[in-house]
Parts: sequence; structure tokens; C-alpha cells
Amino acid sequence: MIKSSIGKLNVDFDPVDIADKSGFDLLDFTAADALLLQDMPFHHRDPFDHMLIAQSIQNRFHLMTNDSKFHLYDCQLIGC
Repeated sequence: MIKSSIGKLNVDFDPVDIADKSGFDLLDFTAADALLLQDMPFHHRDPFDHMLIAQSIQNRFHLMTNDSKFHLYDCQLIGC
């Protein structure tokens, strides 16, 4: 929603409603996820990407991205 608020992304729908109707589970970003951020290297400057990477590592989730910098972190990737 930050990208939407600065005009970089058009969100003309309710993403929470769409996710719910599509059967997706929404994930909370937990304190345990955040603790990993302290020691995470800064290969990537985007703080939201850091949060996704930390959540992926903490919960053993796979990430799907075409961002080559994600390979520099100890996370499991799909489609790269």
C-alpha cells in the first residue's frame, strides 16, 4: 500500500478481500521474523524485501522472485 500511496502501483481493489476470496492465508510479520533483520547483510537496500527474506528464512518458506539479489541470502527460492 506504500507503493500505491506514492503512485508507483495502482490498487483499485481490496487486496485483503481478494486474498480471502481466493483462499489465501495472510501471514503476520512476527517479532521472531524481525529478530533476523538485525544480522542480515545489506545486499539489498529495500526494507520490505528484507522483511520478506527474514520471514522466509524464519518460517522455512520458499520465495518466488526474479530479483537476482535474493540469491545472496540464505533463503529458498523458486523460479529464479
